[in-house]
Order: sequence, then structure tokens, then C-alpha cells
Amino acid sequence: MNLRLINSLFLFILIMSLTSCHYPDGNRTITIGINESDQSIWEFVAKKAGEEGLQLSLVTFSDYAEADLALAGGDLDANAFQSVSYFQSLPPHVKKKLAPLGTTYAVSLGVYSKQHKRLKDIPDGAVIAVPDEAAAFGRALFLMQEAGLMTLKKGFTGTGSTDMIKDNPKHLTLKTETKKNAYQTAKHADAAVLSQSEAKRAGFHAEKDALIRSAQMKEAYIHLVAVRAEDKDDERMQKLLSLYQSDDTAAFIEKEYEGSLIPVFLRGGFLTEKKE
Repeated sequence: MNLRLINSLFLFILIMSLTSCHYPDGNRTITIGINESDQSIWEFVAKKAGEEGLQLSLVTFSDYAEADLALAGGDLDANAFQSVSYFQSLPPHVKKKLAPLGTTYAVSLGVYSKQHKRLKDIPDGAVIAVPDEAAAFGRALFLMQEAGLMTLKKGFTGTGSTDMIKDNPKHLTLKTETKKNAYQTAKHADAAVLSQSEAKRAGFHAEKDALIRSAQMKEAYIHLVAVRAEDKDDERMQKLLSLYQSDDTAAFIEKEYEGSLIPVFLRGGFLTEKKE
């Protein structure tokens, strides 16, 4: 056997061995970045997916920016944690690499306090912890107006700063905090505006312990599954979305989260008509 033939056989065996180490694309595990508070939902979906031959790997994140960078960079196949408004406000160099696959739920926002049992007990000059993310901050202002703690200027649409506060009769101080640290701040502030996941981490029952919960359920507050732009029409991703956006998943969310998460199921095209 000459040297050329030996080399050819070696190359053929090497190629075949490398190829056999990869699963067919349809069987490749989908890695999804999620919130820890959503884990029970995704475990429910993962079980259904496994029964249909679709394997999911769940990775928890507490930092939104890290999860989007991991997705854009190829370390994740999808993530499911951010609201429509947060997605729309992503830096252009990140956002252009991603696309919304579809929506999951809307989050109920509430005012919580370790110090006070009722809204009327919040004292003059109290410190209220609020989210620093723009859309969540605007929603917090709406909620405090619903609670009767302040009045907003006419025409407030949910974006803006404290300049949009018309009347603050209790002279409240708003302390902005990142989502990552919100639950810690909530333990020491007079009160805090928290999402369901933040309230849970701070030791509250999302529904029973809220002094008030928001009735505002605008599209901006709906959460979504994001994928890389080139994968939005991928058959496996569409199957994943269908498994999530099913009647039994909706029933699971309603039972498990007792109204603090509201299932909202829209396909990815719902954002295509929005202006940048």
C-alpha cells in the first residue's frame, strides 16, 4: 500500500469520526437563557419538548445584558427574560443580531414593604425603591399614581424622568436600583416597586404581600423569547414556541404563579410594524 493511499484512508477515517461526533441539526440541544423565577415554566416546557424529541438546556441569568450578549455571541440559542420595551431599547449593535420569536407573559408589578402593612402607612419623606430601567421606571410611576401616592403630568406615556411628576404630597424620594439588586434594596427601603421575580427573591408572596398590584398591561410590558435573527424561522425554534404557547402551558402559568404572571401568546411578527 503506497503512502498516498495510506494518507487518503487516514483522512477519510478522520472525517468520518469527526462527523459522527455531531448530532443531526434537528436533534441538537437548544440552550435557553432564562430567569431563575421562570425555571418551573421552562422545566414544564422542556419535559413536553423532550417527549417530542426536542432537547432543551436551561441556563439561568440575573443580568439582562449578559443574556443578550451571550445570545448574540452564539453561547445561547434563545433567551426568555426581557420585556418588549427592553428589547426595543437594546443597543443597535446588539439588537440587529436578534429577533423576537414570540411572547410569553405579562408581569404583574406591585408595591411591597417590610416596614408598612398598608399604603396609607407610608410616611412623609419615605424612600421608595424603583427600577432603573426606563420602561420599568415609567411603569412604576404609573403604579404609584394608581396607589394615590403621587400625580403625574397629563400626557405621560410611560417614558421620562421624575420631571413628569406633577404632585408628590408625601415628598417621597425615589431610589433607582438595578434589577439585580432590587430585592436587596427592598429589604431596607420604606417600600419598593417590584416585579413578581424580584418580590419572590425579597421574601414576599407576589400576590398576598403586595400593597397594590398594577392594572397596567400595555404591550411594552409583555415578555418575549428572543433568538438570533437568522434563526427566527428555524423549524426547531418555531416548534419550541408552539410548545410554550399552548393551552396547557398557559394553565400551568396561571396555577403556578397565581395571577402574578399573565400568559400572553403572540408570534414574532407582532413587532415588525414598529418604528425604530
